[in-house]
Amino acid sequence: MNLFSPHLKRNELIKFAKELNFDKSQDLLINIHRNHAFEGVQSIIAPFLHFANLRADFNFSSYDDSLSFDGFKKANLELLWLDLTRYKNNVQNFLEERLLALRKISQSPILALSLGEFKTDKKILNCEIFNIEKLIKEYFDEEDILDLAKEELTGSKLNNKALIFLAQILGLSLIPALVKPALKALVLDLDNTLYQGILGEEGIDNLNLSPLHKTLQEKIKTFKKQGFLLALASKNEEKDAKKLFETRKDFILQWDDFDARMINWEPKGENILKIAKKFNINANAMLFIDDNIAELENTKFTGVKTLLCDENILYKIKLFPNLLKLSNTKEDQIRAKDIAVNALRKELKSLSDEEYFQNLEISLNFSKNDLQNIPRISELLGKTNQFIANYTRLNQEKVAQHMQKELIISVSMSDKLSDSGIIAIFVFSCKEGNLLIDDLCISCRALGRKLETRMFFKAFELALNFFDLKNNNARLYYQKGERNMPFLSFLEQISKEFEKNSALVSFQNLNFKGLIIHEN
Repeated sequence: MNLFSPHLKRNELIKFAKELNFDKSQDLLINIHRNHAFEGVQSIIAPFLHFANLRADFNFSSYDDSLSFDGFKKANLELLWLDLTRYKNNVQNFLEERLLALRKISQSPILALSLGEFKTDKKILNCEIFNIEKLIKEYFDEEDILDLAKEELTGSKLNNKALIFLAQILGLSLIPALVKPALKALVLDLDNTLYQGILGEEGIDNLNLSPLHKTLQEKIKTFKKQGFLLALASKNEEKDAKKLFETRKDFILQWDDFDARMINWEPKGENILKIAKKFNINANAMLFIDDNIAELENTKFTGVKTLLCDENILYKIKLFPNLLKLSNTKEDQIRAKDIAVNALRKELKSLSDEEYFQNLEISLNFSKNDLQNIPRISELLGKTNQFIANYTRLNQEKVAQHMQKELIISVSMSDKLSDSGIIAIFVFSCKEGNLLIDDLCISCRALGRKLETRMFFKAFELALNFFDLKNNNARLYYQKGERNMPFLSFLEQISKEFEKNSALVSFQNLNFKGLIIHEN
């Protein structure tokens, strides 16, 4: 079933859902706080969540205009499903107060969908508000969404078509964006994907930039601006492809927009793996778009996500799980530039540590409990990467709470080549005069730059001073995960005393010569 189609039928979705296997899906509990019926969405959302590797149970409130949050349970997501036409005037202040009340009892993301307009100027952590009319118009260009004649029967003013659209939008786009990390890269074919035609057969001037392909290029350009990495994987001659982008001034995308280019006659699966290695990310953090089903199938062994480029590509790319970024951090904008200069950094690795640091002019900035860094701190801790200790997965609310009582150090890095942004997080607490390291992680972008041990013990030193501790030992908590072998190897280097899921680490005063260190 094409789950991205704008012409899906309710009975077909219900039948299709019965055939699905959710054994490998991440389980969620979603609280539904509502004043009109959500069952029309809930009954058909399973196939869309399944595509995003999710499975949800729903905890429904009664129909409650007062939003008392009766029957509240600890959940992965709080979803407010509101018909604002049921309220009189001055609903703005009431809804703001209710959102703040919900934020106090729940640390999970909040998603509010309203029939009718609602905005707030209040800053509520990890809370997203959408107008249903605008949402359906944006995704499906549809304005006919009401069926008032059936409201008494269905419990909602929304018609069946609108409910199907909302199940798609929620299951494929919004819910994954709130509970899973975003993808990191898009890998694109050329022929009949970014334009209509075959470069090697028809020549540069005869390729057609159709309205569909132009809009697709515009959308991909937007992804680039949001911090996604872009790559090309095409069976062509690279010199011909480069000339194509230099010649076709009508193209929205330019040659330099692509952070990696694998344009050759090798199998695309092998090229996908090379791109992932260059980006220093897992292939499953990338989406590969191609017009050829066989090429997509032949790359699936890599773990890359795949998407067929056809007449529905614009719907697909709007809806595809984890392409939606609800907020863009500074790090999203600088990631591509940072990766582009990694090759030069690798050339300098043969130097001594001090020479390496001095040559690159590496600067590390250690920030203690910086509230401005909360989104990035939560993002890094929420990722399953190679260098992570305890998988605490602190969301933004939990990060803010920890900062009020304890200590979180974020480390930013820059050198003469680029600004890498925040690349390491250290989560500390103090109990009975003893330092505890509750979690830590270092971005894969920073690994291999001779910095891991130095960042760890500098943060260690700052934590000892912050809590004014005389005991120079710390208890570091960790878990053995599927992919954190780099961290576990590091841990064996800095500690020889292990207990179950924790290790004793003694402070070491290291040599920081060549590094520029800032503290704030």
